[in-house]
Amino acid sequence: MLLFIETAAMLLTALVAWHYHIHDGENDYRAFLISAGITGAVGLVLYIIGRLQKTGFDGDDTFAIVSLSWVLFSLFGMLPFMLSGSINSVTDAFFETISGFTTTGSTIMKNVDDQPHGILFWRSIMQWLGGLGIVVFTLAFIPSVARGSHRNTLFAAEAPGVSVEKLSPTMHGTSRILWIIYILLTMLCAVLYYVGPMSLFDAVCHAMTTISTGGYSTHQASIGYYQSGYIERVSMVFMILSSINFAVLFFLLAGRFDLMKTNEEVRVYLISIVVMTLFFMGLFYWAPNINGVTEAQLASYPQGAKDTFHVSFFHVVTMLSNTGFSGCNYQYEMWGLLFVIPTLLMQIVGGCAGSASGGIKMVRVIVIFKFIRNALKELVHPTGMYSLKLSGQNVDEVTVRRICNFLSLFIILFIVNILALTFTGMTLEDASIAFITCFSNLGMGSGATGPGASMADLPTVAKWILSVDMLIGRLEIITVLLIFFKSTWVTTKSVRS
Repeated sequence: MLLFIETAAMLLTALVAWHYHIHDGENDYRAFLISAGITGAVGLVLYIIGRLQKTGFDGDDTFAIVSLSWVLFSLFGMLPFMLSGSINSVTDAFFETISGFTTTGSTIMKNVDDQPHGILFWRSIMQWLGGLGIVVFTLAFIPSVARGSHRNTLFAAEAPGVSVEKLSPTMHGTSRILWIIYILLTMLCAVLYYVGPMSLFDAVCHAMTTISTGGYSTHQASIGYYQSGYIERVSMVFMILSSINFAVLFFLLAGRFDLMKTNEEVRVYLISIVVMTLFFMGLFYWAPNINGVTEAQLASYPQGAKDTFHVSFFHVVTMLSNTGFSGCNYQYEMWGLLFVIPTLLMQIVGGCAGSASGGIKMVRVIVIFKFIRNALKELVHPTGMYSLKLSGQNVDEVTVRRICNFLSLFIILFIVNILALTFTGMTLEDASIAFITCFSNLGMGSGATGPGASMADLPTVAKWILSVDMLIGRLEIITVLLIFFKSTWVTTKSVRS
């Protein structure tokens, strides 16, 4: 069923490509028709085999289903790139595809402006499908795929965050509500983009990559290509909305404006945007007084209070939401190392749980700081009893332990990836930043992965390692790691026998 969805997306892209074949003579529509035929045929065979099975899947199977579905989507999703000739390397094609579906936004393309419209649309729709999740889309519109309680497990295995918030009595209903909000935001964003200097095609493509916080663009210079303050302001509004918990957006649409005060994660996230914007503005004013700042760096700084605020605000929003759009002044590496380090910290944190954003999520940062605070209080007052509350609600020990486990695994993965990437020939700095950007699903870091560089220049083995990092980051570690445990693959029937 999942492959049928991907087939439908390919056929839609083929229709777009056919339109530009008629008007501009582009020929990539054939690649999408062939890819759709192959993907649909394999999906049909698997569907028939599945229908012959008399038993359903166990709860443990859901982790394998979710993880392997993303790999399967990427394997078939790279076919249009290969068949159209846009990308000739299997490694590069898989990297570009999984970067799209995981909404990372890293690209190996050095000539985005020269790509046919079909390929550009496919890059955008990949990110749009991956924004809320491929499996969540299936649960929303094809509920018969999972029956009973396994819908909850499937949803939880793919949805980012520390817990699943139900917006209706069933997980099918919750998935549908989330996707309806997602679609409405996409449509509104596309209309507002189209009112500006964007063409209809660019407006639709950028709307999909904005709402998914993916960051793919139809131009190599990203939205900085338009040199439009209006486009950047529209993108900032929707990047913020897309990095807020979609459950909160649902309640806001229902008139529950009190949630903006009671939801601690959203409140801290919005305050963080304001604080970091002021911080970067301060850096721009303070940096010229530091010894070692070059004339080239000073020339790249925004001029005037208005421009400084705009550049700082855009930079904070695009990084904290893990979108990775490049604006008019996007070469933040030119600003100096003083700006790069806080930029990487924003990438690591990311947006809110339950949103389309990447990163470790703001809610985990809040909980871990409160956990440390309570630990320090216990050292001073050993007999005291300290509860950990979030948005006025007690956070149970199991949730705190899971968050600690997640952060521990993140540190372990960070160390392992640095060792692995340096063995491929990358420098220690480039390896560290590359892991952070790919795990956080942002895609744009510094040095070899910076806005002025290209992922195409990375070693082949490094691209495969970073491809895995994108998947692990998108599914938040545990879902992927569970498929490597024997117990996940041993069914109840096998245990009994």
